[in-house]
Amino acid sequence: MSALAHLRVYRFGPGAVFEGGLVGALERMKLGGGAKLLDALFVAHDASSGALAAVDLASGGADGTFASMLDFRLDAGRRRAITERTIAEHHGGVPRPLIEEIAATLEAGAAIFAVLHTGGTPSALDDAVARCHGRLIADHPVDARALAQIGPQLRAAAVAAAAR
Repeated sequence: MSALAHLRVYRFGPGAVFEGGLVGALERMKLGGGAKLLDALFVAHDASSGALAAVDLASGGADGTFASMLDFRLDAGRRRAITERTIAEHHGGVPRPLIEEIAATLEAGAAIFAVLHTGGTPSALDDAVARCHGRLIADHPVDARALAQIGPQLRAAAVAAAAR
């Protein structure tokens, strides 16, 4: 592996409002600029049902666009289907047991958003997170090209945030 990447993990409490800013910031990272997006994972517990909702780049961006991520945000039926695809054992992203461990650290309505990137600080992403009332809980250099390669660090960030 070449240059180190950065793992940034954000946490959102119950009541966070996601209006598309996170998806827009990821799309800007994917298109170029200072920080280059390598991988991302969003895990939440639905505020009303407590159901797990998850999407990562391996499943959400399977069509080469971010349309699936927008569907995830806007359409409950598509959210369930994308979550099932995300946690499927064969999809090639973050393994199901790790996603379930992360979800277990969250109360209803809360979410974790992990991003793996190279380059500089993703300012547009940090701004989008702040607008959603999220906070940065981990920022570590890692030697990885995908979140699935750094499960222990991702797990540790989620557990540490739950303990705060």
